[in-house]
Amino acid sequence: MKKLNNKILIGALVILVGVFALSRWLRSPGLESNLRKQLLSLDTTNINEVRIKPANYKPLEVVLKKEGNHWRVYNGQQQADTEIGTVKSMLGVLKDLKVQRLASRKKEKWDTYQVGDGATQVSVLQDGKTTEIFFGKSTYSQGGAYTYVRLSKEDEVYAIEGFIDSHFNRTYNDWRNKTLLKLNQADISKITFNYPADSSFVLEKRDSVWFAGNVKAADAKVNSYVSQLSFKTLNDFADGFASVEKPTVTLQIESKNGVLATVQGWKNGEQWILTSSTQSGVYFSAAQSIAKELLATKGTFLE
Repeated sequence: MKKLNNKILIGALVILVGVFALSRWLRSPGLESNLRKQLLSLDTTNINEVRIKPANYKPLEVVLKKEGNHWRVYNGQQQADTEIGTVKSMLGVLKDLKVQRLASRKKEKWDTYQVGDGATQVSVLQDGKTTEIFFGKSTYSQGGAYTYVRLSKEDEVYAIEGFIDSHFNRTYNDWRNKTLLKLNQADISKITFNYPADSSFVLEKRDSVWFAGNVKAADAKVNSYVSQLSFKTLNDFADGFASVEKPTVTLQIESKNGVLATVQGWKNGEQWILTSSTQSGVYFSAAQSIAKELLATKGTFLE
């Protein structure tokens, strides 16, 4: 009888172990605890090229290349300097792809998570090796925001912490440097406004007092205007613009030691075309309301 009981106990134990093993095999992949914590191991200082095929703008391929100490963006034959903050943010995302859970091991689920042909495809070149990542749909739950991601040559789909899409799903112009002016406000002591007819004037600091022409200017109004010159950006580019005519307006911004920057503007219908020495050869398109902020009149600075 005792031997029989032992056999029953051993049999029951085997069954329990089998059930436990089966349940572990069948359980949701999202409950696994032995997943990798980071999707990738990247040293961003060694990344020299990133190729992006954004899901929303296919067949566009944007290529970001590190050239010396700065990055440039390419779109076919087009190329331009990048917005460095945008590139740094993107590289930071690549370095910190934290895995929340494993969503699926099956290739048949790729379309469900949008990590197949419809994904945003990112190829990272580092030390002569290429890592390809597919970024799919983003969603939000009680656990927070996450994005579905797959690595090339792997069937597994992972849920990654955060909304990743906005860092990669961008157009060529989204990556470009949009700076019209970038100056040290404290250095500015003189601005010459060259306008048509007799509307030209000079805004100048004399012994710590600002004058518009020969009339004392209102400090608050001058400071408000000059502050925008420290960092002025425009979002719309006017690529291909070429004018044989002289600019309609010219601004020359100076310090006590010489010229800091120049701005040129052409009236173009209801728009203005603007360029500056900060990014020589780069032209922006600006609505009149936006251009007016920069192309101030003498009366702007008076009480």
